[in-house]
Amino acid sequence: MGHLTEDRAPDGPRLGGAAAFAGLLAHRSGVPTAILTAVDAAFPFLDELTGITVDRVHSTHRTCFRNRYRSDGSREQTILSRAATIPESGIHRAAAELPPGSAVLYAPVADELGGRNALPRPRGRGALAGAAPQGLIRRWDAAGQVSTHWSARALERLAGLDLVSLSETELPEGIELSVPLLAVTRGRHGALIRRPGLPAVEVPASPGAEVDPTGAGDVFAAALFLGLWKGAPAEDAARLAAAAAAISVESPGTEGVPTLEKASVRLSAWSANA
Repeated sequence: MGHLTEDRAPDGPRLGGAAAFAGLLAHRSGVPTAILTAVDAAFPFLDELTGITVDRVHSTHRTCFRNRYRSDGSREQTILSRAATIPESGIHRAAAELPPGSAVLYAPVADELGGRNALPRPRGRGALAGAAPQGLIRRWDAAGQVSTHWSARALERLAGLDLVSLSETELPEGIELSVPLLAVTRGRHGALIRRPGLPAVEVPASPGAEVDPTGAGDVFAAALFLGLWKGAPAEDAARLAAAAAAISVESPGTEGVPTLEKASVRLSAWSANA
């Protein structure tokens, strides 16, 4: 659940948004997939999501970003426009209508998940709820320059989820997230997996020839989440997620979003040569 976006790139606009990257990974991996979003009627990228059920909240605008990457890999992000908020009632209804044992990944990019209460869980045994919560902790100034800002509301909304995945730049000192599994991505330095009462586990980055880093964290979160939902141990799911993220950066935008099978092949080849 989250906004599909138009990302302004040097070679022209393209499909973006964490929901798009996550949804494509799930769909390409053979999982029945639905996206709850808000976009305008003229949003031009829906054909790229063929095979995914896209439930659209009416909006007169779309969320649009411009991303610029610095030499150190950090990102300067500007929001140019924002689509409508997804109503809290719609979020709860969508989660409640899923088959028992489903998985929901909350993937906001512009504080679009309406309400203040904890995000709902799907019902049934084996159900999983997680978040790539970047949009819950983003603020922007009058010029659209995006920055990270944690609030009590953001922490409350994440309470009760099984997984939270975010980058180290989005998790300042002093922020404590009480979730069963916290994944902290560190770009070229891999990721950390943290669980209450257990030592943190370092997950090395999988090698990849970077073309476009946009969406790598979203692909990591989605692959980790899907691996966990399919029953993989956390460390194995995280290594698979690192391989998926490495593949994704080798092509522009959503073009390189892989299947879990392709990520598994990459992981096996890398492990054999390590």
